[in-house]
Amino acid sequence: MALLPPGLIRSTIRNADDQADDRWSPGDWSKAARRAFAAVGRQWSVSPDNRMLLVACLRQGLMLARDHRLDLGWLADAAWAYISDSVWEPLAPPAPHEAAAGLETAADALVETLSTLARRQHEHRERTVDRLIAVVDTGLLPTDLHEMAVYYRAKAQRDLGRSDDSRRGMQLVADGGGRLAPAARRGLARLAGDFPTAMETAQALGWAGRHHRVMGDVWWVQGDMERAAAAYAAARGEAEQHGVAGERATCEAQRAFVLAFPARRGLSAPGGSLGHRCRAGPPEPSARRCRWPVPETRARLWVQR
Repeated sequence: MALLPPGLIRSTIRNADDQADDRWSPGDWSKAARRAFAAVGRQWSVSPDNRMLLVACLRQGLMLARDHRLDLGWLADAAWAYISDSVWEPLAPPAPHEAAAGLETAADALVETLSTLARRQHEHRERTVDRLIAVVDTGLLPTDLHEMAVYYRAKAQRDLGRSDDSRRGMQLVADGGGRLAPAARRGLARLAGDFPTAMETAQALGWAGRHHRVMGDVWWVQGDMERAAAAYAAARGEAEQHGVAGERATCEAQRAFVLAFPARRGLSAPGGSLGHRCRAGPPEPSARRCRWPVPETRARLWVQR
């Protein structure tokens, strides 16, 4: 899908000391880049559900927009399609021949945002936060994409234990009512200071806020593995109905995780879960080791994880 010559050839052609009449001017290169950018966008629009095509078009489009300082255009919708499935293929295009200092355009900021999201499973969360703070502080992105950077910054801050910073970011996105508002409300449920509040918030999230998955998160840290597994199974079913492969895989992995606890202890029969035994109280001294903390402490552990 190479709409422009490879980088080395293109650089040689553009910087050749050639004064021939047919030599391309900077304006000619800009027009060609705009035509190529539009063509890539049209190609993606033909099959927007094709993940491989999406990633290929994003890589080419991000490079064109960044190197030629183009408006975002179709890249905004493509960026949302990219994050929607929670599958993080690397996207960062090669550095331009003459790299500019810092982030100067919306395309620069979008490249940095998507590159950070794709790399966040391979970098320390401190690095993720720093990169997204730099993007947010520029104010270069349109409102919806700005909220994308704020939301994922808040997620990374939560992982670092910066609950207050995370809560402020999540609240900002939730109040904005944009595409990530349901996810931000889910984040606020995880940051709730007590179990009843977390439960009440989780129940009101709906599919967009992944209510069943959050309910599973709430139940498993309470030691109720049966209810947690049932919630994750319901979440997986909803993800299958909506065709969201990444969410389906996440829910199945979490369901397997909670089922492993009673299975390892031979407690898989109804009424025999670890949570059931612990809530019933220790009938004998040997059972005291499985006692969970009091509810308030359990809520704090869940909030801090």
